[in-house]
Amino acid sequence: MVEFTPVWLDPDDVKEWLRIAGVDTTDDVILGRCCAAVEPQVQRCRPDQAVPAAARLRGPDGRWVAATPATYAPDAEVYQAAGMLAAKMYRRRNSPAGIESFGDNILYPARWDAEIDRALHTASSRIPGVG
Repeated sequence: MVEFTPVWLDPDDVKEWLRIAGVDTTDDVILGRCCAAVEPQVQRCRPDQAVPAAARLRGPDGRWVAATPATYAPDAEVYQAAGMLAAKMYRRRNSPAGIESFGDNILYPARWDAEIDRALHTASSRIPGVG
């Protein structure tokens, strides 16, 4: 099985949002994979949170290297939206056909979440632009 490790989204924060006890490690691999899958989506939606590489310097061998590599440092709003999106992806595994059932009730998980949409500036919550 291929393992994916999230870079900046902590699966423990998503577990907390889902109210999964910290000692329950049953689905940690799946949750980590969800976090790793969400990170590039969030980075595409909010590239303004990226921290570019610092000025280039000459290394000991004379070649140019970045002083510090480029990173992604989301603010609280974007981080929370990423956690919510990862939690939604994690819960989606219980409804592979797009339907969740609770006893006699059938629910269709929402495609759209207003809070995530606002935080990531997607769909109707995009910041107006010119051109």
